[in-house]
Amino acid sequence: MNNSDDIIKIADDYYIDCINLIKIAVIRKLPNGKYRILSENSKTEAKKRLKQIEFFKYLAEQKDKNKSEDNEGIDLSDVKEFALSNIMRELNKNASKKEVLSFLKIYKFYFDKSVKDKVKNVDKVALVLAFKKFCKLHKVKLGKKLVKNAASGTLGDPVSVGRYLSDIVKFILNKISPSKRQKALNKLKSKFYYLNENEIALKKMPASSAMGQSITFVKTVLFDKDARYVRQVLNNLVKFL
Repeated sequence: MNNSDDIIKIADDYYIDCINLIKIAVIRKLPNGKYRILSENSKTEAKKRLKQIEFFKYLAEQKDKNKSEDNEGIDLSDVKEFALSNIMRELNKNASKKEVLSFLKIYKFYFDKSVKDKVKNVDKVALVLAFKKFCKLHKVKLGKKLVKNAASGTLGDPVSVGRYLSDIVKFILNKISPSKRQKALNKLKSKFYYLNENEIALKKMPASSAMGQSITFVKTVLFDKDARYVRQVLNNLVKFL
């Protein structure tokens, strides 16, 4: 008898047992404090029941295996809005239990870390970091819109980001004399307003260029300041990073 015949026979035996037999089981406490279910089956019946249990374990493992071995990977291309509930819904549909648990563990790690680091928008930042890490560990199929939404999630909500950038701009404009500052600010406001959002959204910036931009920004802020003051600022910048 081959493996498939064995599986069919085990399944048949299981359903026959369900119809014809009433099993009596008791729960007993073990010396180590744990509990065990004990039945009044004979040795032959116990062996048969063990085979049935192994059969259903086999089916569950095959289901998970088939999901994880899908050639297209975990399909999350239907996720429209980058939110934990939406991602979890699609993961439960298309990923194995092991993969779902993997995502939840990664998310919890970054959530706890974000809380500890007192990060703003904790849940959103944790979700972005967890999602990126998960995609590196597993083969995931994504829609273009989801990728963009995930990327913007690291910045935070538009109101907070807009306020933060305005503070930076005002700080840089302090270089301009007070008498001319408001005029310069009004001119900048107009330029920012008429920037082409589609052109900006389509631009791709290499991750490596972020370091160069950071250095340029700091140097621009500190140009023509007293050397001792510049050194103190740089020391504290390094300290707080």
